[in-house]
Amino acid sequence: MKSIFQSEHFTEKKIVKTYTNARARKHIVEENRHYENAAVNIDIKEIMLDGIHIYIRNEKLKPPFIMQVEHDFPFMKMHFEMEGSSKYKPLDPKNPAVNIPSGHYNLFFLPKVKGTLTYDSPIRKTLEINFNKRFLKRVFGPSLMDASSAYGQALLSNTPFLMWEKSKPIPPNILLIIQDIINCNFDGSIKKTYLESKVIEVLSILFNEIKNKNHTEQDYTEIDFLKIKEAEAILQKNLKNPPTIPELAILTGLNQFKLKQHFKQVYGKPIFKYITDLRMEKAIQLIVDHGHTVSEAAYDIGYKNPQHFTAAFKRKFNYLPSKLKIHS
Repeated sequence: MKSIFQSEHFTEKKIVKTYTNARARKHIVEENRHYENAAVNIDIKEIMLDGIHIYIRNEKLKPPFIMQVEHDFPFMKMHFEMEGSSKYKPLDPKNPAVNIPSGHYNLFFLPKVKGTLTYDSPIRKTLEINFNKRFLKRVFGPSLMDASSAYGQALLSNTPFLMWEKSKPIPPNILLIIQDIINCNFDGSIKKTYLESKVIEVLSILFNEIKNKNHTEQDYTEIDFLKIKEAEAILQKNLKNPPTIPELAILTGLNQFKLKQHFKQVYGKPIFKYITDLRMEKAIQLIVDHGHTVSEAAYDIGYKNPQHFTAAFKRKFNYLPSKLKIHS
């Protein structure tokens, strides 16, 4: 298997990367690569597991950075663009383009990759997870087609598949898993098992989303989409005391109906549930990573009564937040 990358920004103009097609990888393999010249400064951590390649990228570029790319193998990928943007335009117009803005993600299958990649931002931070059919069969077994739904049908028929025509914002639950993968400090077989479990967790979430999502085009405009992104940013910044829906509608310039409807379309849940989930995830970080007590965490995320927080936490996770202190 071989990948070819060509760009005027590369000193050698063309980079060819070959991959061994091992039947199974028993041990984790990690490589850290640094590439730098006048136009680019790139750090890549590549983690190779059994049927999985994880790429953690931190890049500084002189935009627009344009690169020709070609893979001689079917390309299955989860791509999370934490910062920056990625635009793939295929040489064959019959094949789909893949555009992933900052803070967005997509899952896709491309039987053939030959086209142009363009990066428009001077800073890129990404997590990219490539995997193969053998890995999917090993994990999901005979239930692969049922579990992966339309994605599995695309694999079977060898036809391109994009989870979203327009890439979606990375939701908080997946963002936490991404950080777990990037910040994993285990070693050896423990790290291999841990990372595989995280990849399976994300795939399970996305496959379930594919099975349940409405495949019709969303009815919001690009302007409305940007306003929904603005609304989410306001909620993130004011988690302790978030605005009401009427206040948020005024701040974003959307009427309340559009705000509620389109927010659920973009982020997959109503505004109040989204706020609650953000608060719970923030509370876990405060308790586990920063040593807060349950009461301190409750106050910091906007609960005036710690018992109300404890009850809400128990409803969501089915265990008390005090258990987090035992494992922190």
